[in-house]
Amino acid sequence: MNITSASRHSSRSLSLLLALALISLSVLSLSISNALQVASNWRVHQRALAAQQQSLAHGVAVETQTFLDARWNMLNTAIRMSNLATAPVAHRIEALQRLLALDPSFEQLTILDDRRFVVAAVSQNRQRTPNFLDTALVEEIMHQTTLRNRYVSSLRIDGATGEPGIILALPLVDSFENDQGALIATVNARFLWDALKRQLPFREGIAYIVNRDGDLLACTDTARVLRGDTAVDIPVVQAAFAHDRSGSFQTLHYTGLTGIEVVGSYEALREPAWAVVVEVPRTVAYRDIVNDIGVSALILLSAAVVSGGIGVYLARWLSAPLHRLTRLAERIAAGERDLRVAVRGPREVEILARAFDTMTTQLEQNLETLEHRVAERTADLQAALARVEAQAQEQARLLEEIAQQRQAIRELSVPVLPVTDQALVMPLVGAIDTERLADIQDRALHALQRSHARYLLVDITGVPVVDSQVAQGLLAINAMCRLLGAEMVLIGIRPEVAQTIVGLGMNLSSLRTAADLQTILGEITRRDQGRATRNGAANGGIAQNHAFFDLFSSRD
Repeated sequence: MNITSASRHSSRSLSLLLALALISLSVLSLSISNALQVASNWRVHQRALAAQQQSLAHGVAVETQTFLDARWNMLNTAIRMSNLATAPVAHRIEALQRLLALDPSFEQLTILDDRRFVVAAVSQNRQRTPNFLDTALVEEIMHQTTLRNRYVSSLRIDGATGEPGIILALPLVDSFENDQGALIATVNARFLWDALKRQLPFREGIAYIVNRDGDLLACTDTARVLRGDTAVDIPVVQAAFAHDRSGSFQTLHYTGLTGIEVVGSYEALREPAWAVVVEVPRTVAYRDIVNDIGVSALILLSAAVVSGGIGVYLARWLSAPLHRLTRLAERIAAGERDLRVAVRGPREVEILARAFDTMTTQLEQNLETLEHRVAERTADLQAALARVEAQAQEQARLLEEIAQQRQAIRELSVPVLPVTDQALVMPLVGAIDTERLADIQDRALHALQRSHARYLLVDITGVPVVDSQVAQGLLAINAMCRLLGAEMVLIGIRPEVAQTIVGLGMNLSSLRTAADLQTILGEITRRDQGRATRNGAANGGIAQNHAFFDLFSSRD
């Protein structure tokens, strides 16, 4: 009786221990797994958040830098092509007006001589053009341009019109590198504001551009710019100008421009000394990961309850055959020699002794078979790898040949051929996309610059479709040719192309056209012969005046 009672007590203790052990292991493994998963998700979310913030800051920085570089390039091109340093006043005004027509972001263009007098000035709208050029600003501009530096002002708000503007200035020097004054451009800052808003996909955050003094130049919340808010005390702004200004830095947590805790990232511009800052409220930035942690906690609690029930069941199921074996052993020890062990339970308990030898033999056989299979599989994988490497090399060779052929085709698709000493012909064949249009413009301008030709004959007979994009590109080429002192003539406009242009409402009246190449070449030849006759009949000064008059009459 005492032995039976002791065995039952042992069985109950074993069941309890197994249940506790299984529950503890389940909860511990789930807790560790959940903690590791949460930690991993947290790190991944932080990296993703930092990458997203820096990507947004980089996108805004690239857009801002592109906006400024485009204006610098246009001003530099106007200075070089139109000789604004020494050209007559009428020529300067004409060049400035063409520049205003090309870029509507320029509100006003002004040329100051080295004595700070206004030589030429043009504006988009004289009735409401903001005036930012006070005496102090003019002195600062002339000081910087005298040192051959480019000048960029902070944001300025006109008191009369309320329009925001940024002043850009470049030095004017003649061919002997003597200072001749400065070219000053007033850029409407609303174009920069619109570019900033286009780069931000979210509404909860804020993005802004600041200079070294913490002045806001642009912000998605334009009211802050108009109020004159400053970001000089924002930690990310201080960090942007305290380090090497070469790009994005680590995402920071701080009190942002709106006065709440934010996650911010920034990128410094190459030139000028500006920085782009993107801020997202911390609650918004970590909202997803906090929700994930809550869901993970609920899953962990549910899993703990389920694992507890499973642990109790498994403990009872595993301890029952052991309890029966214990009772049989006690009976045998008590003298019942004729008992046979017939325990029902896990198969491993029943066949453990007699299966050990069989398992050892089978294990040796399995190891030999496994090694043989591994060797065969390794050989197959090596052969497959060799085939893949050979195919990769062949593919790389084919891609290189395709790239070379594509480059050759691109060079042959836009030929520029000299037909006379004064005329170049550019036959265009096939569809024209954005990339090819840019290539056409580049090759045309370089050919004019090298040959000093006075006429560029663009033959579009082989162009199947002329849409608005192609028409705008042809107008741009015409404007560039005029800046270079040449004239563009459009040849080969087919009836269906003319119908398409009229249907799109495109105004190509500024383009000179001709029916075919023979007609325009004959006209150019007659004009050159007439010019040669006049040159023989008059003295050198009168001939030069006639040539100048003929040139501008042909452009009209």
